[in-house]
Amino acid sequence: MIWLVVPENYEGARGAGQWKDLQGIRLVLGQLGAPWDEFRFAGDNVGELAARIGGSEDVAIWYYTFWPEQMEEMRARCPRVRIVLRTVNAEAFQHWTRAEKDWSRIRGLPRDVYGFLRLLVRDRRCCRAADVLAGISRWDDVHYWGWLAGRGKVRFVPYASPWPFLMPETKPLPWERRDPAIACLAGTRDTIGRGHVAGFAALARRPELSAWRFQSSDGFMDASRDDWPAGVERLGRIGEPWELLVRVRAVAVLSPLGFGCKTTVADAMAAGCHVLIHPRQHARLSPEEQARCLPVDPDSAADVCRAAEALSRPPPDAGSAQGEQWARGLAAWKEVLFP
Repeated sequence: MIWLVVPENYEGARGAGQWKDLQGIRLVLGQLGAPWDEFRFAGDNVGELAARIGGSEDVAIWYYTFWPEQMEEMRARCPRVRIVLRTVNAEAFQHWTRAEKDWSRIRGLPRDVYGFLRLLVRDRRCCRAADVLAGISRWDDVHYWGWLAGRGKVRFVPYASPWPFLMPETKPLPWERRDPAIACLAGTRDTIGRGHVAGFAALARRPELSAWRFQSSDGFMDASRDDWPAGVERLGRIGEPWELLVRVRAVAVLSPLGFGCKTTVADAMAAGCHVLIHPRQHARLSPEEQARCLPVDPDSAADVCRAAEALSRPPPDAGSAQGEQWARGLAAWKEVLFP
């Protein structure tokens, strides 16, 4: 029996990265054919799940590292259960990137350092309790989770876009019918999100791309108004971006900061879009994603010129991207769950 342990208050809003990843895992479990069930984890009810598992050799997919004490309790009460920990970000690195690190405030920097160390300890405890880590990012697996847990425990299990299954009636348009537009799916307005907005704004000002339209959603879970150049069309809040992705020709993900999987990259590739991504993030993608994405520093004339030339034609093998993506994800989950 496979148990998908879903944190009741942390599944995320519809369209958010964590929400999409969980939808994909549910779809994978449905396709694998093995018996499975979902357990809604509320923080204090792990004993209920332990009672259901008992002394069996069930598998628990634990999502994700906020609850080391409960994972340790599960390990103690169900010694034969196989715990598969789904990792989302290099959590301590992500925290440090988002932190303001204000040296001028007495409490500012010590609090940020404490948060960094606390996350390291928490993630380390979860790694020790788990039997295997299902990593969503190859870079994070090597530079963070492999360091905490030992590389022998970590398996790369890529995110695969669930949108084609969730919205099967919304098909990608042929290239010639798509809007000559570059879209930005704005995130939260932390340090990472502000870098994303700044990069897209810089790209929209480039004369090499003057023939293109630029469109952006509002900040995710944020009512603030971005200071876009005059040519950027505001699309408002978008909860289901698939309808946008299947009709535009390109998507930009231009923040140099952040860890984990950029789910928008996989979604855009599945929709048949070009993906323009900051070189620092491009270096952290899997080889399969790197081959299909264009590294673009919006401040580099050479990068923008290369992107403009590539955008004049459809992405290579765009029609096969989604199928290949899903096949890789399905095979990886099968290997982790049935070693």
